[in-house]
Amino acid sequence: MMLNKILNEISASEVKSSPFPHIVIDNLLDNQTMNELHEELSNIKLNDIASPRGEKIVVNGNQQYGSYVINQASLESNEDFKISSELNKNLSSNEFINSLLNKLSGYIENSSDIKISDITKNLEKNIINSEISILPSSYSSKRREIHLDSSEVILVFLYYVRLPNDYSFGGSLNLLNREDRYLFRSKTRSLIADFLNIFPSDLSVEKTYDYKDNRMVVMASSGYSWHEVSTRRKATTPRINFHGSVGNYSNKYETEYQQNKSLGFPIKNKLKFFFKL
Repeated sequence: MMLNKILNEISASEVKSSPFPHIVIDNLLDNQTMNELHEELSNIKLNDIASPRGEKIVVNGNQQYGSYVINQASLESNEDFKISSELNKNLSSNEFINSLLNKLSGYIENSSDIKISDITKNLEKNIINSEISILPSSYSSKRREIHLDSSEVILVFLYYVRLPNDYSFGGSLNLLNREDRYLFRSKTRSLIADFLNIFPSDLSVEKTYDYKDNRMVVMASSGYSWHEVSTRRKATTPRINFHGSVGNYSNKYETEYQQNKSLGFPIKNKLKFFFKL
C-alpha cells in the first residue's frame, strides 16, 4: 500500500538540524509506482488539466515564475492520472501530515514558538492540501529566488518527480544559513567588514539538494528557513513536484515570525546597521 510505504520511510528518516530543521528522503516510492507516475506525467497537456499560477517574467531570455498547478479535483476527474491522484490524496491525508509533524515536533515548536497540539486539534483547518506544481520547459528558468514562506506556515514538503528523459541541469533546492556577524565589533572594524561584503545577517547557501526523482524534502518553516530554487537550464521537459504545507491558521497564538516580521528583511537590517556606524 502506497501510504504505508510513505509512512515507513518518514519514520526511518533522519532529521537534519542545519541550517534549519529538515528531512530528505530518497526512494520514497517503489519502482513500479514510479514507472506508472512517469508514464502519467510524461503525457500532461497543461492547458487541459493544469491552471496557470504566478506571473511569467522574461528578462534577457531568462524566465522566472510562470508555473502551472494541478489540484486533487482535476486529477480525480481524469482517468489518465490514477496514480498521481492516489499519491496527491495521500500527501494531503491526516496520517501523512501527522507523521511529519510528529517527526519534526520538537524542532517546529522550538523554531516557531507554537505547540503542535494546538495545530493538530484543528488539523483540517491548518493543512494546505497537496497539489502538483509544473514548471514548463525553457532555455533558462528561475522558479523561486531567496525567500521565506509566509509567516503562518510551520511545515512545507516537496516531492520531486523527474522524468527519465530530463537532461536539464540546475533547478536544485538551496538551503541558506542566516548568520549574524560583526555585531559586537567596533564601528571601524564593522565598516571594514562592510566594504569586504561581510555584513550582519549574511545569507549564504549551506546545503544543496538536487532535483532528483523520487526525493522528498520536508522543512520546518520559520523566520530562519531561507531557501531558493536555482536556475534550471536547457530544459526540454517540465520540472514536476508535489507540494503542500501546514500553517498556524486557527490558533490564537502567533508564531515568532508572525510576531516579528523583521526576520524577513535581512537586507533592511543590514542597511540599518550600516547607517548607525
